[in-house]
Amino acid sequence: MPLHRLTSTLASSDVRQAWRQFAAACLQGPWRRRPAAIRAAWMSLRHREARLELWSAGQKLHDLTLENRRYRIGRDPACELPVEALGLSRVHAILEKPRDADRDFTLEDFNSANGLFHRDRRIRAIQLRDGDAIQFGSPLKGEAPVLRYIHPRSALEQAVHLLGLAALAGSGLLVSGMLLAASIGGGSKIRAIAGPVKIYAANGQQIDAKEGSATALPTLQAYPRHLRQALLASEEARFGWNSGLDLFGTLRSALLGSGGGSGLTQQVARLYYPDVGRDVSLTRKVRELWVALQLEVGFSKNQILKMYLDRAYLGLGTEGFEQASRLYFHKSAADLDVAQAAFLVGLLPSPNGYSPCNREDPEAGRDRRNLVLKLMHEQGYLSDQALIDARRRPLNIDASACRETIFSSYPFFSDYVRGELEGTRFGLNLSEQEAGGNYMVVSTIDPRMQQLAQQQLQRFLEGPAASVGLTQGALISLQIESGDILAYVGGGDYSRSSFDRVQALRQPGSTFKLFPFLAALESGVKPSDPISCAPFSYVAGCRHGAGSVSVADGFALSENVVALRLSEKAGFNQVVRKARQLGISTPLDADASAMLGGRETYLYEMARAYAVVANGGRSVPMHGVDKIYDLGVCQSILSLSTCPERGITTPIGETPRQLISPEVAASLDGLLAGVVQRGTGKPAAVVADARGKTGTTNNGVDVLFIGYSPAMKILTAIWMGNDDNRPAEAASGALVAELWGRYMQAVAAASAG
Repeated sequence: MPLHRLTSTLASSDVRQAWRQFAAACLQGPWRRRPAAIRAAWMSLRHREARLELWSAGQKLHDLTLENRRYRIGRDPACELPVEALGLSRVHAILEKPRDADRDFTLEDFNSANGLFHRDRRIRAIQLRDGDAIQFGSPLKGEAPVLRYIHPRSALEQAVHLLGLAALAGSGLLVSGMLLAASIGGGSKIRAIAGPVKIYAANGQQIDAKEGSATALPTLQAYPRHLRQALLASEEARFGWNSGLDLFGTLRSALLGSGGGSGLTQQVARLYYPDVGRDVSLTRKVRELWVALQLEVGFSKNQILKMYLDRAYLGLGTEGFEQASRLYFHKSAADLDVAQAAFLVGLLPSPNGYSPCNREDPEAGRDRRNLVLKLMHEQGYLSDQALIDARRRPLNIDASACRETIFSSYPFFSDYVRGELEGTRFGLNLSEQEAGGNYMVVSTIDPRMQQLAQQQLQRFLEGPAASVGLTQGALISLQIESGDILAYVGGGDYSRSSFDRVQALRQPGSTFKLFPFLAALESGVKPSDPISCAPFSYVAGCRHGAGSVSVADGFALSENVVALRLSEKAGFNQVVRKARQLGISTPLDADASAMLGGRETYLYEMARAYAVVANGGRSVPMHGVDKIYDLGVCQSILSLSTCPERGITTPIGETPRQLISPEVAASLDGLLAGVVQRGTGKPAAVVADARGKTGTTNNGVDVLFIGYSPAMKILTAIWMGNDDNRPAEAASGALVAELWGRYMQAVAAASAG
């Protein structure tokens, strides 16, 4: 409500009379009568009355004083407020107080055909305020019935409201003073702007865990002039000359609790600094004003405008006009025409509500576009003929935008990549709260293999795994020689649980036996040497009951007693040293339990250790990052070819080291082949040259298979189990070997195709 109306209302005779009565009740009359008089005068100060007016075609249809009840509005004569007007549904809307203690009524759309509109925006529900006008149908489609809500403040509320206005005006003066002081005394503390981390596969496919990371054009001038004009005409015509702090809009939204009311700089503050928050509260407005103040001091208007164009949310997972333009029109924002630019700007107030994919109001996007074009015309950006031409243009939206996103998200792997970037190898700051991020990362992932890994694991979890009581799984595939991570699945469904089981501590079971057999081979033991099957300590003898078994058969059949006797021969401490040498970092004790896989390890570390064997004994530098572009230097992913050298980081490759002699590695390779050919890993034999080892812990709590194909040069490690360690006694490593075989077969077929 404008200030002059508030002042005139407060000065009205009824209000003055109410305050005079209250003063008289407090100061005059006998003491014993004053409490009753004060109560009566107080009630007069608090008195207010809610009314509703319904208008159609310039005529008032209803003028109703509202009570604490529920009203139906529509064409049906049974409605409490029947309205015979075109465009209304039989029951169009419901007016009610959710709680008796509420001051104002709430109006809610009752699944009507033409909807409710408030200030040119379609709404589902609104808590009404004095002076609100709600239209039954789109204001862009001609005249429609209008509901006017009249519920002025009581004399007491008006006084409190004016005090609040005075306080906020004082705050505005204070903020202005702070702006001046910050400009003179040291400037902004914000020196850098946070940015996203955009992760891509080598083929250029974006795979961010956070779908829709912003993609920006390199300069403000790269965005067409008419797009910038449309934005300013629609969002903030005063942007070029104001302080960046829309105090009047902030005041209005804070007092009405309606949200909005923020200038472009304040919106940028919310986009780039999540700590500002998005709640509708006065404290959030204060945080927003302070960050906007810092932005105005530290950055030029052009920089702030570009920041908004780069990151504004435009629906369907898109961030920024470049990304939205590619989704909706299959073209760069640099190539948008006037009508297309106006369409995208029109989405800003309610990206999903005005989306062309909104089936409830499919014309909303066109209507909003035309409204933005009208504003551009009114502010002199478009001639009369240009306005006519732009409004006649079809939207021509890409139909696939409403069916699917342009991004494929590999969230578990994206989280791994972020961890690698923040780890000791790169030590990057990715925190948006500390102005970190803003990198484009080329990863090692193979999208084709990743899709197969996700599909095969999910199908197996829903089929064979579910039948034996297994509910979760994890998979990692490596290129044996380079250590490139080609596929990475940390669980069955990231949306339900983002916990990464590739990096979870679980017992490896018999897959750990690689290290006792490695230590024994290095001590001079041969694969053909016989090993006693007699019980050892608390461990029973061989399952087949023979007096002895060869080292090769003991490994193929996963005989625990053989692993322990070989550990004793090589030395338990030596086994632990070999595990450390091949990259196992978790706590290990030099005891029988550890030799049999009873100590927890990480699946990815076990995969790397097996890859050493597959690589002829040479170290394998497992990694998921292939190249890093600093977009603070390169400016945009669209200008990477001209990025200065200082903006590009190519990781330093690990110098290959011979961790195991080629002869011992070849012997281990033969042992692993025997597991598949005649031992516990037979289900993996569907891959002709498969090598690998099964692992099963007590009661099937953890079941694993780690194996590789020399011909494919790919190693894959798979774990299955339950997050709560629930036993699955019917499960075994052989079951996981079956999944391994299915997946590796699918990879081979895809490669051949």
